[in-house]
Amino acid sequence: MSKKLLVIDDDESVIWVIRKALESLGYYVDARTTVRAGIKVVDKYKLVLLDLMLPDGNGIDALKEIRVCSPDTLVIIVTAHGRMESAIDAMKEGAYDYLEKPFDIEELKIVVDKAFKDLAMREELLKLRQSKEEAMPFQRIGQIIGKSRGILKVFKEIGRVAPKDVTVLVSGDSGTGKELVAKAIHNNSRRKFGPFVAINSASIPKELMEAELFGWERGAFTGAVEKAEGKIGAADGGTLFLDEISELDIELQAKLLRFLQDREYSQLGSNRVIKADVRIIGATNRDLKEWVSRGLFREDLYYRFNVIEIKLPLLRERKEDILPLARHFLKESIKAFELPPKDFSNDAEKALTAYEWPGNVRELENCIKRASILSKGSLIEKKDLFANDYYNACSIKEFLESKLNGFLNKMTRVNNSNLYETIIAEVDKALLSIVLKETNGNQLKAAKILGINRNTLGKKMKEYKLI
Repeated sequence: MSKKLLVIDDDESVIWVIRKALESLGYYVDARTTVRAGIKVVDKYKLVLLDLMLPDGNGIDALKEIRVCSPDTLVIIVTAHGRMESAIDAMKEGAYDYLEKPFDIEELKIVVDKAFKDLAMREELLKLRQSKEEAMPFQRIGQIIGKSRGILKVFKEIGRVAPKDVTVLVSGDSGTGKELVAKAIHNNSRRKFGPFVAINSASIPKELMEAELFGWERGAFTGAVEKAEGKIGAADGGTLFLDEISELDIELQAKLLRFLQDREYSQLGSNRVIKADVRIIGATNRDLKEWVSRGLFREDLYYRFNVIEIKLPLLRERKEDILPLARHFLKESIKAFELPPKDFSNDAEKALTAYEWPGNVRELENCIKRASILSKGSLIEKKDLFANDYYNACSIKEFLESKLNGFLNKMTRVNNSNLYETIIAEVDKALLSIVLKETNGNQLKAAKILGINRNTLGKKMKEYKLI
């Protein structure tokens, strides 16, 4: 790692002392005397020594700005005697450490050395985490595949919002990849070295959700034989992903709102106030505005989450991404299940693109997993992809073609066969018979299923002698 650091201080004598102490140890020391000048170049440095009192601004405000524009940069506050309160405030805002003026040269060397060692450790930790994620089958952490306009818009929004330490709402249908987006935001933020904790509000009973979120003291309720930290405590210093936030109980929503406002909470069975530095990313497949109007979601919490919203497109709205995603899932399946090399046939590719994918990316992933295992030979055919559902239930056009082919070959040899009207009438009659049978002769229900007027159905039933 390059040992470059930036000093932002208007005292030339302080800059001289820092240079003299550190340059002999192999550090490169650059300096700026104003906040503005320092902010312009701060993204080029991993470590900054920042004075609290500068001619054009306050050091704490400068620290906040650095954390937004260069979240990976560590900041050491340099403060004069009598300004310890400000130093403490700076530490709360995320400063790495502080030094008192006039500082001890040896202390300066120790603090700077420790900072660079921590930076090196963070880089190693990040590489290790990425290598583990790549080795885990079907854990596409940090990867969102696609080139469609809709998904490129999502990429841009992630890039804009990730460095800003604000609450985010990710919305979209089930299976569109909301958690994947939340992980991408986390991995591209200053919190990427911290934990990423996920909790699904819909999968936990409402009476247990508060305990799961905030934790509990021993004896807080029946069965609480040991103290538990809770998801917020586990996510301290990182990101908490709250999936399906629309399912949160209304009373728990109030407690979550208080945490978002104050970053403080109490565990069940305790009055002790705990602080936690956690970024919240919420997700929903509901229309939260409608939920608010129905009294199911607090309006004030809705506005907390609605500051920044990332809406995910349906897979059928990004057709050009289907085949790249399918190939990605196939490659992962081959590796995970130790299969021989496989590819999709032309018919399989056409079928993948034509299908509507109501379950979105998750359905596609599961479909490819299944096909990769069940298919024989090196080519995955259409029947391997949709053997149980789509192929039999959804391909009406192909079903009719297969049934009519032999019949039509004979009929086209006969002149004046009135082929069109004959076929249409027979299909119409068969369809009406099936639907009426399924509805036990209920004409109103049958007409609704068929999408026609009840009077039209009555006329057709008389015409085809179905009454």
